[in-house]
Amino acid sequence: MRKLLVAVTAMALVVTAGAPAFAGAGEAPDGVRIVNFNVLHGVFCPPDTDGCQAPDRVDLLVRQLEEADCPEVVGLQEINKNLAQLLDDAVPEVCDGEYTIVFGSTPKGLDTERLLTTLPVVSTKVVKLSGNFRTASRATLKSDLGPLVVVTTHQDGDPDAPTGLVCRTCPPPCKDAGVDLLGCQTVVAAKLADDAGGAKAVRVLMGDFNVTPTSGRYGLLTTTDGWTDSHVAAGNPECDPATSVSCTAGRDDKSIESLKDPSVRQAERIDFIVVKAPSSCDLTFDPRADDDGDGLGTGLWNDQPALDGPNGIVWVSDHTANSADFTCA
Repeated sequence: MRKLLVAVTAMALVVTAGAPAFAGAGEAPDGVRIVNFNVLHGVFCPPDTDGCQAPDRVDLLVRQLEEADCPEVVGLQEINKNLAQLLDDAVPEVCDGEYTIVFGSTPKGLDTERLLTTLPVVSTKVVKLSGNFRTASRATLKSDLGPLVVVTTHQDGDPDAPTGLVCRTCPPPCKDAGVDLLGCQTVVAAKLADDAGGAKAVRVLMGDFNVTPTSGRYGLLTTTDGWTDSHVAAGNPECDPATSVSCTAGRDDKSIESLKDPSVRQAERIDFIVVKAPSSCDLTFDPRADDDGDGLGTGLWNDQPALDGPNGIVWVSDHTANSADFTCA
């Protein structure tokens, strides 16, 4: 698809110009397009709904990936055994079979991560986070930007979650940062990304963090540790609960009706794609309007209801996905 078109164009340039079709001095390399999505495991949905119509929701997800011209990296959270099997069946049939499913073993829990990628995979690692339930999953990839380290994670931090819990078994990075048990989940996930790829790697940390941009954990990433929030860097506004603009969460995760109601609004932004680049890379984000026309911009992804979704489904999940398209200027 996208790669094939690029290859054909390059071959045509060689034939017509008689010179190699390499990027000239000062030209930016092709960017990387990323989707981050908590896709809803559906275990709290009524039993007779098959995980809130999980097969239909997966069908809508893969259709939307094709409509976005198959982003190179897709990070998914809340993958249970049911969703894993549905993805195993559906993914090889989309995007000309270009996607590799990373972290593809049968899930042992209700809430694991998966990565879909069209890029070569160099290595992978999964770590348990504090609390011994959540995980962070890392894949080191080859990209046009050089080494690309991607960590996808789902973390605790809902408003009703206990805070201030002392983490007596947390690793040294958490003790040094002075964070509690839940904050340690963010510190360890960020360190997992920092520990791979080498000095020239571009790093991406994404997932459902269950905290908003007003939280100390968000500030720890974007202010203290040098991560760039792609949503903000691309010029998007902050979440407005009154209009649902830029919000990623708020729909009922226990109701099939909420996934069929096009009028249901989101209320907070808790899903992030943050990026850290070496000094040699001046990060440039394609805005949400997709100015470069490659099928994907930076911001919310498919935040409008799919009125033609399978069997009445208009939303893939209780969350709204977000996306990032960036390169090194």
